[in-house]
Amino acid sequence: MRRALLTLGLAALLSACGQLTRQATERPEEAPAHEPLHAAVDRLVRPVLDAHETPGLIVGVATPDGRRHFFAYGSGETRGAPLGPDTQFPIGSLTKGYVAALLAVLVDEGTLRWDDTLADLLPTLQTTPEAARLTLLQLATHQAGLPRQPTTLSMLTGLMRFTFTGSNFYGGLDAAGIARFMAGFKPPAAPEPAYSNLGYALIGMAIEARTGRRLDALLAEKVLTPLDLRHTGFQPDSAHRAQGHAGDQPYFMPRGRPVRDWRFPAAMQGSAALYSTASDLLSFAVAHVDASSDALHAQLADNLRVRHAQPQDAPGIAWVTDDVDSTPITNQVGMAVGHTAYVGVQREQRLAVVVLQTSFNWNFKIGHRLLLRLARGQIDTTGDGLEVSAQTPGGPAPIIAAARQDGQPAPAMP
Repeated sequence: MRRALLTLGLAALLSACGQLTRQATERPEEAPAHEPLHAAVDRLVRPVLDAHETPGLIVGVATPDGRRHFFAYGSGETRGAPLGPDTQFPIGSLTKGYVAALLAVLVDEGTLRWDDTLADLLPTLQTTPEAARLTLLQLATHQAGLPRQPTTLSMLTGLMRFTFTGSNFYGGLDAAGIARFMAGFKPPAAPEPAYSNLGYALIGMAIEARTGRRLDALLAEKVLTPLDLRHTGFQPDSAHRAQGHAGDQPYFMPRGRPVRDWRFPAAMQGSAALYSTASDLLSFAVAHVDASSDALHAQLADNLRVRHAQPQDAPGIAWVTDDVDSTPITNQVGMAVGHTAYVGVQREQRLAVVVLQTSFNWNFKIGHRLLLRLARGQIDTTGDGLEVSAQTPGGPAPIIAAARQDGQPAPAMP
């Protein structure tokens, strides 16, 4: 009875936390048939800024010709500098995509197997017999029947406190807390896909247990260094970090109030603890749709493959695929207090989009809409490489747009 009441309470609270913002993006038929990329981005972003949904954001776009475009709006870094391609954001659940990349490498090397069970991966973890049979593939595709987070009284209390103060409700969830929850957890007989932060926490713990090495060191060696992702890691950059703000959450905190980044306990690193930049995230996304024939790029591409077909949130390894007006868009969304992160790709046309906001918002349709219009050929991505629009009187800061070839520095910003 107590477990049922806790589950009901968590569901009600998460439902209240999950009210969608009123996004004022255009329908496809309202947009010009063939407009410049900077105008298309501006058309999608301006309504969000005008509605004060976020103080600032940066959009990154990668096209098949190797060009990278970045558009920054509004308020910026903690030390007052404007947002740019190398401004570091906490990316929340986008961490899972990086851990999934590491998983794919370790499976290819033979260190792990997709059919390894939880009992194989964490032999000292006390679980129910049903939970012990869960496989690595089920955990990685969110098909293990695990809840988003433990359904405990302490978690419910932490969630309630968060809505008023922005405090970290994962702050006390260490390995011992996860173990206590798993000791009594029984998955459904036939689990349906259901997003779980707890599942990727277990994956991070399993990687360290199997290899005897720290997750951060392995990730750097196997994924970040080979892909030249120099601004991604578990330690934030104190000089160039985005300032986060309250948005849709914390629910009872005034929108736009500055908030402090969360720090996650070690047991939750595999789920949500990474920092990254628009530039690195775009490079990471492109690596998944790159035509290169090396093993790492092939492993990343396979992570996008749908393992359970359904119209929305069809799971791959960490990624999900949505049918957006008959166009498949594969994506991830990450929420961290004060920030929202989106990364999406259109595999067939080798397109990638990143959207990073300086507030916590349930509104992340900008990325889907932009990818959809790019995939339909409705946007002109050819340009001179540097454009600056005029600032609207009384409006947000002007757009900054830069296009650069892969591996080349962006032009200096005005």
